[in-house]
Amino acid sequence: MIRSSNPKRILVGILFISFFSIPLILIETDKDFYNNNHNQLNEESNPKTSITWGWVNLTNYDVDNTRHYHNDIVTLKGRVFHLPSNLSYVGYSVSLVVDGVTLPLYSDTTDVFGKFEFDYTIPYSSNIYSDHIFEAVINNPGGDVIYLNYFTINSKSRSKFENLLYDISIPLLTEENFVINGDLRYENGSNIPTSEIHYYWINSSDINDIIDSGSIFTDSLGVFSNIQTPLTSLIGSLSLLTLKLNYSFLPYVEYSEIYIFNIAVFPDIQWVLNIDYNTMEGEQYTLTGTLISSTDPSLRISNREISIHLNGTLQAITTTGSTGTFSSTFQILLQNGTASIQVQLNNTAGKIIISPIQFITVESRPPSTQRPIELPPFLIFSLIFFPILIGVVVGLAVYGFFFYKKQEEESRVVAIPLESKILNLKILKDSGRLEESLSYLFNAIYMDLVNAKYNRVRKDNETIRDFAIISVKELKLTPASIYPFIQQVEEIIYGKPYKITEEDFYKTCELFSPIYFQLTRHNFVLNF
Repeated sequence: MIRSSNPKRILVGILFISFFSIPLILIETDKDFYNNNHNQLNEESNPKTSITWGWVNLTNYDVDNTRHYHNDIVTLKGRVFHLPSNLSYVGYSVSLVVDGVTLPLYSDTTDVFGKFEFDYTIPYSSNIYSDHIFEAVINNPGGDVIYLNYFTINSKSRSKFENLLYDISIPLLTEENFVINGDLRYENGSNIPTSEIHYYWINSSDINDIIDSGSIFTDSLGVFSNIQTPLTSLIGSLSLLTLKLNYSFLPYVEYSEIYIFNIAVFPDIQWVLNIDYNTMEGEQYTLTGTLISSTDPSLRISNREISIHLNGTLQAITTTGSTGTFSSTFQILLQNGTASIQVQLNNTAGKIIISPIQFITVESRPPSTQRPIELPPFLIFSLIFFPILIGVVVGLAVYGFFFYKKQEEESRVVAIPLESKILNLKILKDSGRLEESLSYLFNAIYMDLVNAKYNRVRKDNETIRDFAIISVKELKLTPASIYPFIQQVEEIIYGKPYKITEEDFYKTCELFSPIYFQLTRHNFVLNF
């Protein structure tokens, strides 16, 4: 027999199930849930109470855990509502909070559906190596608020190569360094220090034909320099290469690259020398010739320094022209006999690139057999006195001209109180403020000398390195003196941190000494 169920027990069961299922249904937070009902509540009809007043939810989940470039605009959307009833709160002020900091600039007022929206611009100052937490906060809530979620949105940067200095007019011997100087920077202009840059030597006729590759590192200031050309065995018969540089540090820094085209290389030289095989002792001997790549006759070895040796002794140093030709004249001091002539290419690869030995015949000068010519006394006097007089006048004129030029140059620096500035330099050094003393050496002494001599001051937008380039290109100061001094000062001023010793101080002063001499014609002497 089937027994009927107790109606009271059935009712209790239904109530029990309803009690637990209804809150579960109301807690559902998918998109359909938030858009089903848009009943409105305003501030007047919702006074503050001790129970939870509202809930805040960020709703466009597609931006959570994403990464964006600096200066990109990221849209964040959300809703303010009462969770159990799904009622929307209208007219409430909501602000964006990034990493715990409220940003009043990014504020919105909830609409009739309780929704708000921010269009946030990723600032250049955003740290690309840290996670950033994005939240929304109600500025005028009607009671306690529960914030249901937050988004993690990160930033990234582009990179770029800047301030590249190089010269492709000089063909390179294989395994020599390609002299290049440049900066690796983030897109906001700050340098990327101690980072690996990859380089590729590529066949200029086939961009996919990589001959050699490797990597170099930027220094503490983001500067990179000098890349070795490939080995002779890798070059083969090639004479033109392309250099590719690239950098990336994903996901934080995006990929960037540059190409430098038409870099001429050669493994050895074909010497074309025009030799006079007979000469006389005491004569001026002129040697001419042309340097050509041993693997490519069309490649002339231009703008390269060579040395000429007679019997193994250096006679002259000269530089080839734009077509690879040279001409050098020197005196033959040898006596009767034969002498060997060789031409050597000076290079930084440590290789001996020298022409085959050529022998020339040196004849003794024959004794003079001509009888002396007798001249009248007045003519003899005229031939002696007038040239001397003319020489004295010309000498005085030349001396006066150069004395005037020297006085003019020195007059532009003599008014500078260098003694007091050097005293200040000593005070800074003796008080242990070595970094400040060398900054003073650059800004107060070097810049004042440049201003006095060339009427040139450093502009606000010119970095120390910019002014180094200006000193060489515009003011014609010696690169071998300027660049080492400026690089040392730059490291001291901008190092993070960079503590120097007295030895570093005196070393920097020694680097400044030839610059000081070029500007003042006096030696830079420190009596301390």
